[in-house]
Amino acid sequence: MTNLQAFTTDNKNWFCLPAIGLIPTEWRQKLFSNKSQPFTSFEFLSSLEQTQCIGEKSGWLPKYFVYQTDDELGLLLCFEKHNSYGEYVFDWAWADAYHRNGIDYYPKLLCGIPFSPIPCSKWLGNNTLTELDAFKQVAALKHDIEYTGFHYIYPNSSIENQDPFWSSREGHQFHWFNQNQFEQPYLNFEQYLDSMTARKRKNIKKERQKVQDSGVECYWQSGDKVTANELSHFYHCYHLTYLKRGQSGYLNQAFFELLCQQLGSQVQILFCKKQQQIIAAALYIVSEDTLYGRYWGSLENADFVHFEACYYQGIEYAIAHKLKLFNPGTQGEHKISRGFKPTLTHSYHHLTLPPFHQAVQQFCQEEKHHNQLYMKQCEQKLPFKQPE
Repeated sequence: MTNLQAFTTDNKNWFCLPAIGLIPTEWRQKLFSNKSQPFTSFEFLSSLEQTQCIGEKSGWLPKYFVYQTDDELGLLLCFEKHNSYGEYVFDWAWADAYHRNGIDYYPKLLCGIPFSPIPCSKWLGNNTLTELDAFKQVAALKHDIEYTGFHYIYPNSSIENQDPFWSSREGHQFHWFNQNQFEQPYLNFEQYLDSMTARKRKNIKKERQKVQDSGVECYWQSGDKVTANELSHFYHCYHLTYLKRGQSGYLNQAFFELLCQQLGSQVQILFCKKQQQIIAAALYIVSEDTLYGRYWGSLENADFVHFEACYYQGIEYAIAHKLKLFNPGTQGEHKISRGFKPTLTHSYHHLTLPPFHQAVQQFCQEEKHHNQLYMKQCEQKLPFKQPE
């Protein structure tokens, strides 16, 4: 309890910790009991901290809020942000509006997972408070620093908000669902292709054949079996993706090394070889029912290798392992023709200056309308046969 007392808030039920390792060992089993979500696991978060991918230099300063009563124990994953990098819910225009009015937009307090646009609860443990109610209580605390706003990104998809304290924002991702027209999982990739129109099916077969004809071979390697040489090649591919845009990757090689050690077989890396040399790689993380495509890179511009490594191989893996969902990450209209369906995402925001909060509420309402129209248009472009 010594560590907790050093960060007591003005509400006796809440404690704020600046590092995941400060959570008492006897509490970790209760707080991290949900083994189905790797991105909120102690292993994932501690890997980010130990390799300094989060901390002062990254703009992600951990603020882990622990809630304790006689009967309940909860943990809310928050971060003090001094920029908006690595969030995937873009508020740069809001920050610019503040700047044009001579007002600081940062620091803000964000509830989310660093560099991971994964819809899931960031409110862990045994508790009766809802995600947004817990974050609202955190927003009401007296903080050492005055935050310009409070932002909850990618909560559980089922969460609902009726509280005017929050501006509700909608977005979208493209997900693949392992479910045929009879609501049964696919038996193999060929059966999946058979659910498509002839033209779409032919295009995918043509793309995959071109990859094969170019001499590219793909193989999977588990995180607990990947070699140091393989991991080095993967990181080179990952880093090159950002370097092409004149940027640096958010994550360092030490993080991926530690993540493979900590999560083991939950990490799966797809390698693409040509003439016995690794030319591309994609890292995936696996939960009990979901495959998450996370990081990709290539050393050469080989035709359709990106689609093979990041989509088709992932679909085959999900089918073979009877997973329900494949989440390949954000953005990408090109996913539609390959069977990834538009899926609604959410975020919730409260800006402490009322005029800006009201403006954001209006913006979110207008954006919601455009987002819904766009998703309907995407659904019409899906490659599947119409049911008879």
